[in-house]
Amino acid sequence: MLMPFLSAWDPAANTEGTIDPLGLYLIADALGVKMIPGVRERMRHPRFLTLTAVSAAVCSEFDEETVAKDQVSPPWQVFEWHVVEGLVRGIKDDERISGVPGRDKVGRAIEDKVPVSARRYLKSPAVFGFHGVYRLLSRTLDVEVDGRLGELGYRLLGVWRDEQDLPGFYESRSGKGSDLFRLWRDAVNHGLKAGAVDRSPSWQGWQRIADHLGPHDAGPKERRELVGLIVGLEKGFTREIVDFLRSPGGKEAYKEIRQRNESEHVWSERPFHEAIGREASVGLKELLQAVDAYERFARLLQDAFDDCLFIMSSQKSRSPAAALAESKLVRKAAAEIPEAFGNAADLLSSVGEFPRFLQAFQFVAEKQPAIDWVQRLLEHHRKVQSAKPPNGKLSWVERFDDGSYYYRLGDHPDRGGLGDDSYVHMYRLGTLWSFSSDLGLV
Repeated sequence: MLMPFLSAWDPAANTEGTIDPLGLYLIADALGVKMIPGVRERMRHPRFLTLTAVSAAVCSEFDEETVAKDQVSPPWQVFEWHVVEGLVRGIKDDERISGVPGRDKVGRAIEDKVPVSARRYLKSPAVFGFHGVYRLLSRTLDVEVDGRLGELGYRLLGVWRDEQDLPGFYESRSGKGSDLFRLWRDAVNHGLKAGAVDRSPSWQGWQRIADHLGPHDAGPKERRELVGLIVGLEKGFTREIVDFLRSPGGKEAYKEIRQRNESEHVWSERPFHEAIGREASVGLKELLQAVDAYERFARLLQDAFDDCLFIMSSQKSRSPAAALAESKLVRKAAAEIPEAFGNAADLLSSVGEFPRFLQAFQFVAEKQPAIDWVQRLLEHHRKVQSAKPPNGKLSWVERFDDGSYYYRLGDHPDRGGLGDDSYVHMYRLGTLWSFSSDLGLV
């Protein structure tokens, strides 16, 4: 499997903070933003931009301060409940609703014969619902601005309206498009009053949602409009990367990445970046060199940490620092990271990320014995965890007064560090391939 479906993602609060235990992600994310603005790893289907435009139109008549009876759900959230339920009810082919955030939650609510509401939907819908997942991109592309249609969103809505044969939708009080607009708007109005979906299983609006808003069902004109929006952004290098992704060399590099992911569960975009780097523009090449240097640094740090966790987990008892320092990948990191730090610092300076890098990782800039180095690494992990919002997270490793360490999580790693040059982070390639596939570009 290339990537998990979005609908499976609904994490509960976790005191250990299972993501980014070494604070490596922020710089990688900043580099990804410079490369492909507005796009995030969790995005899969560009038609959610159209759904966002439709939502902004349907909810345009409600005041900004309007919330549902539950005192937490704004109009766009209520419309999202209806959209996801309509897709689940009206599209029986799982492949055609793959990647729809919240579909599992809504499916269970339907099975239990209870209305979808804030309590029966995603725990953090403003982040993990389709509005939340695609909000950054929709605002970057001027599809939606503060909950209202942006200029390009209005144009996208018009293309969708014409191709779906819905004259009058949002722009008139007559025509079958106007009838559908009122049907959906009234459902949102009643949902706000009830604090939940307030429509029966036989409501005609469910099938209309499935007919007109399926994530895989954009027409050719709408797809062309979406292509223009996504690759037409002046900032970043989206067009250059998509163009290479469509080429024989780009497809072969992507195939190599996917095959390794399927066989080893390792997703590393290095083969693609190396291939495109040979013919990239000056600006993109400079950014790719920064990514390469940072990922080599990050791999050394991550491998050492993963080896420590594996050793502690395997022993199931306290591990002295000297035992952790004997790890091959800890010794490798202690020996090589000072040079990797310098290389990364130089190349990150050229793309404006040196100050953040220095502040976060200066503790490994100087060479030091492996036993001292590993203790600094684990202390760095503790500090990263304690600084996580809102109130800090617990360290994965407990340190005792005698200087020994104990792995305290319930889930035990099944391997240590990879010990190769694979990337630690993702740089949107999976998302761009999925977008390109949906839009008929690959």
